[in-house]
Amino acid sequence: MLMATKYNIGDVVTFKLTSGEEIISRIAEETDTSYSINKPMALLNTANGGLGMMPVPISADQSKPIQLNKHAVAFHSKCQQDLASQYMEKTTGLTLATGLV
Repeated sequence: MLMATKYNIGDVVTFKLTSGEEIISRIAEETDTSYSINKPMALLNTANGGLGMMPVPISADQSKPIQLNKHAVAFHSKCQQDLASQYMEKTTGLTLATGLV
């Protein structure tokens, strides 16, 4: 049997939900049955063919973690770096430095 490694607190993760939505969020905690996530954002197609992000659920208090039942998740993965950077900029208001080596 394959054993999945749990995510670290603060990891930016992409979730594809069984409802078809795709969301990006930071992990606050992971249990055997749920993910506690911070500031989840839905990925949306924009009119010019790009991607946009919108808070989900819109009516939730975004300052508190939201519980995501693992049964509602079709698949998940660490988010690709460019989208993770955009997510962090949108949710924190900070612009991340790039190209510094």
